[in-house]
Amino acid sequence: MLQQARRRGIRVIGTASAARFDEVRRFGGIPVSYGAALEDRVRAVTDAPIVVALDTVGTSDAVDASLELVEDLRRIVTVAAPARAAADGFRAIAGSQPESAAFRDSIRADLIALAGAGELEVPIAGIFPLAEAIAATRMLATGHAGGKFALIP
Repeated sequence: MLQQARRRGIRVIGTASAARFDEVRRFGGIPVSYGAALEDRVRAVTDAPIVVALDTVGTSDAVDASLELVEDLRRIVTVAAPARAAADGFRAIAGSQPESAAFRDSIRADLIALAGAGELEVPIAGIFPLAEAIAATRMLATGHAGGKFALIP
Protein backbone atom coordinates (compact mmCIF):
# COMPACT_ATOMS: atom_id res chain seq x y z
CA MET A 1 0.00 0.00 0.00
CA LEU A 2 2.82 2.44 0.79
CA GLN A 3 4.30 2.05 -2.68
CA GLN A 4 0.95 2.62 -4.34
CA ALA A 5 0.27 5.72 -2.24
CA ARG A 6 3.72 7.13 -3.06
CA ARG A 7 3.04 6.64 -6.81
CA ARG A 8 -0.05 8.85 -6.38
CA GLY A 9 1.74 11.51 -4.33
CA ILE A 10 -0.05 10.59 -1.11
CA ARG A 11 1.83 11.15 2.13
CA VAL A 12 1.49 8.10 4.42
CA ILE A 13 2.35 7.61 8.06
CA GLY A 14 2.93 3.93 8.73
CA THR A 15 2.92 2.25 12.12
CA ALA A 16 5.59 -0.34 12.73
CA SER A 17 8.07 -1.62 15.27
CA ALA A 18 11.32 0.34 15.37
CA ALA A 19 13.05 -2.64 13.74
CA ARG A 20 10.90 -2.12 10.62
CA PHE A 21 11.18 1.68 10.31
CA ASP A 22 13.67 1.42 7.43
CA GLU A 23 11.22 -0.75 5.51
CA VAL A 24 8.43 1.81 5.99
CA ARG A 25 10.78 4.54 4.75
CA ARG A 26 11.96 2.43 1.79
CA PHE A 27 8.40 2.08 0.56
CA GLY A 28 7.63 5.78 0.98
CA GLY A 29 6.11 6.10 4.44
CA ILE A 30 6.89 8.06 7.58
CA PRO A 31 7.31 5.51 10.39
CA VAL A 32 5.87 5.81 13.88
CA SER A 33 5.83 3.19 16.64
CA TYR A 34 2.53 1.52 17.28
CA GLY A 35 1.02 1.08 20.75
CA ALA A 36 -0.61 3.27 23.37
CA ALA A 37 -0.83 7.01 22.62
CA LEU A 38 -0.32 6.37 18.90
CA GLU A 39 -2.28 9.48 18.00
CA ASP A 40 0.30 11.64 19.82
CA ARG A 41 3.18 10.13 17.83
CA VAL A 42 1.28 10.62 14.57
CA ARG A 43 0.61 14.27 15.39
CA ALA A 44 4.30 14.73 16.19
CA VAL A 45 5.38 13.84 12.63
CA THR A 46 2.92 16.06 10.75
CA ASP A 47 1.14 19.34 11.09
CA ALA A 48 -1.40 18.34 8.42
CA PRO A 49 -4.74 16.83 9.35
CA ILE A 50 -5.09 13.07 9.05
CA VAL A 51 -7.88 12.54 6.55
CA VAL A 52 -7.84 8.76 6.03
CA ALA A 53 -6.97 5.76 8.17
CA LEU A 54 -6.48 2.19 6.99
CA ASP A 55 -6.25 -0.24 9.89
CA THR A 56 -4.54 -3.51 9.04
CA VAL A 57 -3.73 -4.47 12.63
CA GLY A 58 -7.01 -4.31 14.53
CA THR A 59 -5.65 -3.52 17.97
CA SER A 60 -7.59 -1.21 20.27
CA ASP A 61 -4.70 1.28 20.15
CA ALA A 62 -4.78 1.40 16.35
CA VAL A 63 -8.55 1.77 16.11
CA ASP A 64 -8.67 4.34 18.92
CA ALA A 65 -6.00 6.41 17.16
CA SER A 66 -7.92 6.26 13.88
CA LEU A 67 -11.10 7.44 15.60
CA GLU A 68 -9.20 10.23 17.36
CA LEU A 69 -7.33 11.45 14.27
CA VAL A 70 -9.84 11.13 11.42
CA GLU A 71 -12.88 13.36 11.63
CA ASP A 72 -15.02 11.62 8.98
CA LEU A 73 -15.86 8.02 9.93
CA ARG A 74 -16.48 7.25 6.25
CA ARG A 75 -12.72 7.68 5.75
CA ILE A 76 -11.71 4.99 8.25
CA VAL A 77 -11.42 1.41 7.00
CA THR A 78 -10.28 -1.74 8.76
CA VAL A 79 -9.41 -5.17 7.48
CA ALA A 80 -8.72 -6.48 10.98
CA ALA A 81 -11.34 -5.15 13.42
CA PRO A 82 -14.82 -5.80 12.02
CA ALA A 83 -16.46 -5.85 15.46
CA ARG A 84 -15.04 -2.41 16.31
CA ALA A 85 -16.12 -1.10 12.91
CA ALA A 86 -19.67 -2.24 13.53
CA ALA A 87 -19.69 -0.83 17.06
CA ASP A 88 -18.10 2.52 16.17
CA GLY A 89 -19.69 3.13 12.78
CA PHE A 90 -16.79 2.86 10.32
CA ARG A 91 -16.20 0.45 7.45
CA ALA A 92 -14.72 -3.03 7.57
CA ILE A 93 -13.69 -4.81 4.38
CA ALA A 94 -12.62 -8.40 3.89
CA GLY A 95 -11.80 -10.85 1.16
CA SER A 96 -15.06 -12.67 1.80
CA GLN A 97 -17.10 -9.59 0.84
CA PRO A 98 -18.11 -9.56 -2.83
CA GLU A 99 -17.27 -5.85 -3.34
CA SER A 100 -13.79 -6.40 -1.87
CA ALA A 101 -13.17 -9.37 -4.14
CA ALA A 102 -14.44 -7.40 -7.15
CA PHE A 103 -12.11 -4.50 -6.36
CA ARG A 104 -9.09 -6.81 -6.05
CA ASP A 105 -10.04 -8.50 -9.31
CA SER A 106 -10.28 -5.12 -11.05
CA ILE A 107 -6.77 -4.00 -10.08
CA ARG A 108 -4.86 -7.29 -10.15
CA ALA A 109 -3.65 -6.99 -13.76
CA ASP A 110 -2.34 -3.46 -13.17
CA LEU A 111 -0.47 -4.52 -10.03
CA ILE A 112 1.06 -7.49 -11.82
CA ALA A 113 2.15 -5.20 -14.67
CA LEU A 114 3.74 -2.76 -12.22
CA ALA A 115 5.58 -5.58 -10.46
CA GLY A 116 6.72 -7.01 -13.79
CA ALA A 117 8.07 -3.60 -14.82
CA GLY A 118 9.98 -3.29 -11.54
CA GLU A 119 7.79 -0.39 -10.38
CA LEU A 120 6.20 -2.30 -7.50
CA GLU A 121 8.18 -4.48 -5.14
CA VAL A 122 6.41 -7.44 -3.56
CA PRO A 123 8.37 -8.35 -0.42
CA ILE A 124 8.67 -12.11 -0.06
CA ALA A 125 8.97 -13.39 3.51
CA GLY A 126 9.33 -17.00 2.51
CA ILE A 127 9.02 -19.60 -0.22
CA PHE A 128 7.72 -22.98 0.84
CA PRO A 129 7.12 -26.29 -0.90
CA LEU A 130 3.40 -27.06 -1.01
CA ALA A 131 4.05 -29.94 1.38
CA GLU A 132 5.03 -27.32 4.01
CA ALA A 133 1.88 -25.21 3.64
CA ILE A 134 0.78 -25.97 7.21
CA ALA A 135 4.13 -24.79 8.60
CA ALA A 136 3.90 -21.61 6.49
CA THR A 137 0.38 -20.97 7.80
CA ARG A 138 1.61 -21.35 11.37
CA MET A 139 4.36 -18.78 10.69
CA LEU A 140 1.77 -16.35 9.33
CA ALA A 141 -0.30 -16.78 12.47
CA THR A 142 2.58 -15.67 14.71
CA GLY A 143 2.38 -12.04 13.65
CA HIS A 144 4.02 -9.85 11.04
CA ALA A 145 5.64 -12.03 8.42
CA GLY A 146 7.35 -9.09 6.72
CA GLY A 147 6.08 -10.01 3.29
CA LYS A 148 4.18 -12.54 1.25
CA PHE A 149 4.57 -16.26 1.40
CA ALA A 150 4.79 -18.26 -1.81
CA LEU A 151 3.97 -21.92 -2.14
CA ILE A 152 5.69 -23.90 -4.87
CA PRO A 153 5.13 -27.49 -6.07
